[in-house]
Amino acid sequence: MAEKLFPNILVIGGTGTQGGNAARELLKHGHRVRVLARNPESLAAKRLEQLGAEIVQGDLREQATLVSAMKDVTALFSAQYSDPNDTSIELRNAYNMVHVAKETGVRQIIHTSVIGSNIFPRWKKSPLLSNLWEIKYEVEEYIRQGGFQYWTILHPSFFMENFAEPLSKYMAPELKQGKLFGVLHPETPIKLNCGEDTARFARGGFENPGKFNAKDINIASEELSMDQVATQLSEKLGRKITYEEVTVEEGVKRGLWEGTAQSHHWMNEVPGFGFDLNETLSFDIPLKSFEQWITENKSSI
Repeated sequence: MAEKLFPNILVIGGTGTQGGNAARELLKHGHRVRVLARNPESLAAKRLEQLGAEIVQGDLREQATLVSAMKDVTALFSAQYSDPNDTSIELRNAYNMVHVAKETGVRQIIHTSVIGSNIFPRWKKSPLLSNLWEIKYEVEEYIRQGGFQYWTILHPSFFMENFAEPLSKYMAPELKQGKLFGVLHPETPIKLNCGEDTARFARGGFENPGKFNAKDINIASEELSMDQVATQLSEKLGRKITYEEVTVEEGVKRGLWEGTAQSHHWMNEVPGFGFDLNETLSFDIPLKSFEQWITENKSSI
């Protein structure tokens, strides 16, 4: 039986995609959830409040606000804000979070990072990606070495949400016109998961901390090529979707983020992100298939 040791969980990043999913999942299963929000009056914060979350004003830039937010909190979910124009922000925020968490007696942290940051040797062909991974890994090390009783680092794969608004504006900018494009080879296998999958792993960690303790967990529910993604989208949406392979330059010109286009090179050369899907499935967390996700999110694709 799952051991629920932590009745009061603070969610950092709760008004974002991953933190929001985590907060909703925890609330749905009866956990006490407190959400840190720079603007407690925001629509995202108000929606979580309506679901039963306690919303507290706070800013990762200011340790004093974190002290009050973490009062009586024994567990913490962390989804850090990443600014591509200033990588020092993520490091500073994570340091502040870990420092205050230790000072206030937080016993457990579950942090969601990025796929690839825990995989060595690193793929060094893109300075942009290498820098991203190094920053993410340094944040992870703050947590691993923080002296907490329990810690878990989650590493989500390619988000299914990349095919839905608002992310599709940058990740699949021509999808509404029936076109997917990228630097990925059409047959390259990529691992996918949705934000709800990450949230389920987080809940599993809070409910059974010993099982998930001191682990880096790569998350994916299935592995598909872009040709297969296009086929499943076509079948579920009832309209033809095709995939086209392009160069980095053309992809960026047509609306892809440069970092996304460069990451496609990595995916081509490290098929499946360098880990076995059975690694994820061994935790017995129920995950969502891409077909199921499409069916549930048709209106935003």
